[in-house]
Order: sequence, then structure tokens, then C-alpha cells
Amino acid sequence: MLPLGLKLMLPGYRTRWLERYAGMIAALRDTVPKLDFGQRGDVPWLEERDTGLRFHGFWTEPANLEVFRILRRAIPAELDPGWFRLVKDYINRYLYPHMRPDLKPEGFAPEALFGFHGQHKDAIVDYPDGSVHQRLKQAFRPGEDEVVLDCGAFLGFGSMHMSRQVTRGQVIAVEPDKDCFAILQSNLAHNKIANVQAIEAAIWRDEGSLALERSFAQANTLVSEVAQGQEQSEVETVSIDHLCARLGLPRLDMLSLTLNGAEVEALEGASKTLSDLRPRIRLAGWYSRGGRKIWQITKDQLERQGYEVFVGGHGNVMALPLERVGHGS
Repeated sequence: MLPLGLKLMLPGYRTRWLERYAGMIAALRDTVPKLDFGQRGDVPWLEERDTGLRFHGFWTEPANLEVFRILRRAIPAELDPGWFRLVKDYINRYLYPHMRPDLKPEGFAPEALFGFHGQHKDAIVDYPDGSVHQRLKQAFRPGEDEVVLDCGAFLGFGSMHMSRQVTRGQVIAVEPDKDCFAILQSNLAHNKIANVQAIEAAIWRDEGSLALERSFAQANTLVSEVAQGQEQSEVETVSIDHLCARLGLPRLDMLSLTLNGAEVEALEGASKTLSDLRPRIRLAGWYSRGGRKIWQITKDQLERQGYEVFVGGHGNVMALPLERVGHGS
């Protein structure tokens, strides 16, 4: 493999990257001047100047450092490479969180959204059918009193976003990885966010314990078919049905599953919740299990539970209870 310095000497190499990362470059140019940066011990943070909200996260790893070096001339000079990964997570997970498929960077084709996630390339606005567009937009706009279950909460950035939307409601943030969970707790504590409840567990079909395949940051999974980790750690597993019963939830309005392959088992353990509480659902369906895409498997599961399922071209899944469909909500 050629070293990066030689790659950058190839005609058009940097230009192609700049074209593919056009959306992220625009977001960095808009966002970085509004932020302050620092670290607490060995943990980096960024802070919004206008709100004072602080976001702790991970340092930039080698893969993102190489991206930074390629984009360097196009992004704000004040952005230190050590914080590049954290700013990307802030943009991807707080400004445009998984639980808000009605939000995405505007004015960019999917091929110019490298650096963003699959759901950003399958946002509601991308559906060609105008009636579907409007129905989904209305259904996924959070209400002030809603209850949201964020499974695979990572550092809690998405839960923090939703906490500001459901001001009279509640967010339950579930994360199995011990390092991510510790940072999630720091983010909630530092910002004094009272309407997010953090739970350290892995969502699965039942209660017990399993080996979590662990790698850097969010690259963790219970499904070794999806990814092999650099190490394994034993984690507690819990089903969505058991969790909702344990918390005594009288309602659940939104269920988000970003589980790196375990979305299938999560739905297997959520049959009572889906039957009784009827949340709208957004899940990551772009991985494969047994030769089938997860969106194909979960679409079948959800349709059997009485849901209308919408799948984007990149495997992002959104689902609404059939009884809501006819009412435009």
C-alpha cells in the first residue's frame, strides 16, 4: 500500500476526496468556529460557545487522522487533528442524530456525504414519494412529552439531542461498552441532563451475559459474524421487553436500534413492547446476517408485528405502526 504522501502526489487523488467529503467539509467549516476545545485528564472535549454544552469523546485514531491530512487544506485551520474525530462524532451524532431521520446536511447528494453515516444518506427528505416524505417527517418529529429508547447510545450525543426535544419526557440510553458508557455518563453529569437515564447493558433477545467484540470507539458488537473485535469482554444482556417492564414504562414513542448487527435479536426480544406500546422505529439495516441484509430480516419481523416499513437505498429502516399510517402521523 502506498504511503499517504505518495497518494497525494497522484493526479486527482485529493480532488476526489474533497468531492466525496463535500458535505462534511461544509459542516466542519460551519461548526468548528462555534466551538471551544480542551481535555480533562486523557479525555478530549469540545464545547458549544452559545449553549455551554460540553461533549467528551475519543481522540482521533489513525484512520481518521489520515482523512484529516487529506482534507487539511479545506477545513478550518484552528481544528487540531487530535479533536477531528470528536468533531465528526458531534456532527454525526448530535447535530444529525440517528433518531432524527428528518434531519440531514442539506444540498448534498449521497455521494458527497462521505464521513457521514448510512442514515444520513437515507433521510426522510430523500424519499421521492411526497406523501411518504410528509408522513414520515411528521411521525418522526419528537413531541415534548415523548419517551425514547436509544439502544446503542455510544457516547450519548444523540440522547443529549433528544433530551432537548422531549423536555417533559424521557430518554433511556443503553450502551454496553464500558469505555463508551463511562464517557456517556460524564456527558450527562457535566451537562446536568436530568431526563436521560443511562443503562449499561447490551440489547439482545433475552437476559444473561455474552461476549462483546470490542475495538476502538463504537466498533463493538455481540455478533461476531459482523465484526471480530481486538478483544472481548463479558457484558450483561437485556431484552427490550424486560427493560420496559423493569422501568415500568407506560408508553414508548420512539425505539432506535444501532446495534452493529444485533438488531435482529433486539426485535425478537421486543414482541410485547411492539404489540402493546407501538413505538415508531428507526434501525440500522446495512449489515448482513447469514447472507441477508439486516433490513430484509427486520422488515419481515416488523411487518409481522403490524408495521409499515420504509427502507432507504443504504439500508436505513424506518417503521410506523399500521394504525398510525392512515391518520397522517
